[in-house]
Amino acid sequence: MIDKPGNLYAVHNGDYAGQLFALVKKEEHCYNCLRMPDMKNISVPKDDFKDGKKKEIIRFIEKAPKEVFDVITAQYEKNSNN
Repeated sequence: MIDKPGNLYAVHNGDYAGQLFALVKKEEHCYNCLRMPDMKNISVPKDDFKDGKKKEIIRFIEKAPKEVFDVITAQYEKNSNN
């Protein structure tokens, strides 16, 4: 499956276990996400993200509805400007 902005991923292990990552923006070497429920931005190296999916540390949940993704993006941008 291709990782696309708007996809939601559940974190099952590690420091962020129990959190949801919403993919907001893909860059060449990293994926920028909004971490929920903390509502904080996190940048994950692309290779680590893909490795986490392969090892099922993070798992795709669903694509966020457009209205929800708009709110996620707005919060991400607000955090980026602070």
